[in-house]
Amino acid sequence: MVVVIKTTAMKRLTCYCLVIALFTLFSCNAIKKLGQFYINYSAQAVFPANIPVNLPVTINTPPVATNSQQVFQNNNTRSDLIQSVKLDQLALNITSPAGQTFSFLQNISVYIASDSLPEIEIAGKQNIPVDAGDTLTLDVTGADLENYIKASTIKLRVSGTTRQLVTSDINVNMNARFFVQANLLAVL
Repeated sequence: MVVVIKTTAMKRLTCYCLVIALFTLFSCNAIKKLGQFYINYSAQAVFPANIPVNLPVTINTPPVATNSQQVFQNNNTRSDLIQSVKLDQLALNITSPAGQTFSFLQNISVYIASDSLPEIEIAGKQNIPVDAGDTLTLDVTGADLENYIKASTIKLRVSGTTRQLVTSDINVNMNARFFVQANLLAVL
């Protein structure tokens, strides 16, 4: 009978340990998910009229304020807790002239820089189809952009090659979405 009591006690202890382990695991995953959020930025670029065909063109956007410290605070984290920032999506949308499409482009690349960090490529699209519409979603590189987003401002540069003559300025809105992973467990 003593053996049965020890076996029952061991089963209970094992069950309690399993419950505690599962609770800890799910709590850690829940905290990890709380440390994940997106940051959205927009910038404008203008492809000027009369760009030479089949030659590289470069367009710089005005500096974009990141307001990262406020964004981090709004998401219950701090700059020192950020583990990684990756570009999740970059979409270009032609705002004018009406009816213009991205069929004028052969390829495009977008680069990011800040005052203290070198320029790196973050997205691009090669062999843009001639039937492209007025919205173009670029392929992201997956580069870690943590230090760029922590900077006070970022600069974007667009580089591409046209396949046809552009007769009027083409205004483009660039919408970037960054995925941020913070380590909220470091606070505990």
